[in-house]
Order: sequence, then structure tokens, then C-alpha cells
Amino acid sequence: MGNDDTLRPGTSSSDRRSGYREASRQPLRLQLPADPVAPSVVRHRVRHWLTASSWPAGQLEDLVLAISEAVSNAVEHAYLFDHPCPAMVDIDGEVQAAPAGRRRVTVIVRDHGRWRPPPIHDENRRRGIPLMRACMDTVTIGQPEDHRAGTSVVLRSRAVPSLLRC
Repeated sequence: MGNDDTLRPGTSSSDRRSGYREASRQPLRLQLPADPVAPSVVRHRVRHWLTASSWPAGQLEDLVLAISEAVSNAVEHAYLFDHPCPAMVDIDGEVQAAPAGRRRVTVIVRDHGRWRPPPIHDENRRRGIPLMRACMDTVTIGQPEDHRAGTSVVLRSRAVPSLLRC
């Protein structure tokens, strides 16, 4: 896993001086019901979003897989079946400038439920987090920054070359 050397666009004068310009600066903002269809919807929307940013194909598929797995985990583990409120999963992503004229994607997948451990007797489980880590530069799992209920998964891609240099 790599270091967290992400620079947020507009926050670094060296980033502005580097002439970095992105074709698609639109962030990804989704809020989906926590149901079995959510990972499929996320795969489609993330693929479209990254394609609009001309993300390299091999890296694009790694991102789609890792984000889909994080959403699947939220759907499966965060909410009890008798949860009184609508169970939702939030997905927020940004393409960000990285050092040396590169760019990376940071995506946060957040649920608002409580963690439910997987069944003890299911031996074909517990592969999702290692899968996410294999596909991403960094994966951080923890309590959301606002300290409310839920789990936040922060996925940062490996840096790829920037599209345009001015």
C-alpha cells in the first residue's frame, strides 16, 4: 500500500502552478438504498464517471471492483433486516491532483447502520477487504468523521498520469 499523498484541487499553490487541468472535475455523489441491487448500480455509475475522466482501463476496472465490494459490504453488514429507518449507502468520489503531474481518485463509501460480523460458519467469506486493498493504493475503514453511526470506507486509487498539461 502507498502513502496518502493526495492533494485536493484548489488547496495547493504548487498544484495550481503545475498547470494541472482535468477534463471531468465532476464529483461522484450517490445515495442508494442498501439493497442487493446497489452494487450493480454503483458499478455502472462509477464506470461511466471514470470513463468520462478518461481513466486508464486497467485501473478503472480495479476501482469499479473495489467500490462495488465496499458497497456490497455496507449492504450486507450494516443494517439489520428490521432496521426502522430507510437503510442507505452514500458514495462520494473525487478525481484529485497528485504529485508529479498525476491524478488519483478518492471514494468514500458510507453506511449509517451498525456493523454486523459475518456468520462464523461461512468459510467462503472475508475476502472483500483484501480484495479492496489489492485494487487500491490505500483503504481506510473506520467511524465516519462526523462520529455518527455507521462505517466509512475511504478508497484511494494509485496515481495515474494527468490528462492535460497547460
